[in-house]
Amino acid sequence: MELDLKEWNAYVDFVSGGEWPIPRGFVSDYNNWLCRSVVGRALYFREKVEEAMTVLSTVVNVEPSMEKPKSGMGEVEHKILCMRDLAKIVWQLTENSDASLKFWDEAVRLCDIWPYNFNSVARGEISYGRLVMLWVARKYDLVESQLKEMAASDRFEMREYNVNSYRYFAYKFKAETEYNAKNVHKAALIFEEAFKYYPMSVEARREETKAKAMTDMEERYNKFLQMSKTQYLQWEVVGDARGPVRG
Repeated sequence: MELDLKEWNAYVDFVSGGEWPIPRGFVSDYNNWLCRSVVGRALYFREKVEEAMTVLSTVVNVEPSMEKPKSGMGEVEHKILCMRDLAKIVWQLTENSDASLKFWDEAVRLCDIWPYNFNSVARGEISYGRLVMLWVARKYDLVESQLKEMAASDRFEMREYNVNSYRYFAYKFKAETEYNAKNVHKAALIFEEAFKYYPMSVEARREETKAKAMTDMEERYNKFLQMSKTQYLQWEVVGDARGPVRG
């Protein structure tokens, strides 16, 4: 699929203006698929869903380079984010779970083969997105098998800090499903287990201590839920703010 120049320039004009502008010079080259990747995802972020679908559809068949980037995101990571957004868009526009899962499957596959650090989302978050879609599609056997695989994953982003996004998002998913089934006590304990694998700053450790001290399990669950929405540190970047190494 290709766009005509007039349509492409209109999309570039849109994402290079407004409240969250992207410098036009960074994204205007249609022949560079990375520009189309950024523009498409920016359109989706700004709720131009059908327009985002149009642009992102042009990168579906692109084979990203496996070369390690000198800085920033590699091509594989760009492709993963495109597949993630396409999966969400397809579900939003059509509610076709099988079509959405094809994009989730490709995103998960690319996460598995990319050997270098991620600079954006966690690898496990992509698998979590696929889990949610499998659950919506009522493919419960696949949910269980993927959960087991994620919870046993030995792919640590930072082993010395026990950071493992696959394990974290597996336990997070389990906690959410237990909570939705009204098993609040069990859900809170599972969420607590999830944070053994989260990238924790000194501030995050203080919040975790507060959560564990809560005797009301509804409050404890909601505290962990609040923490899960805060990215204290990047998943694959080590810094002094982490505090002591966990065993």
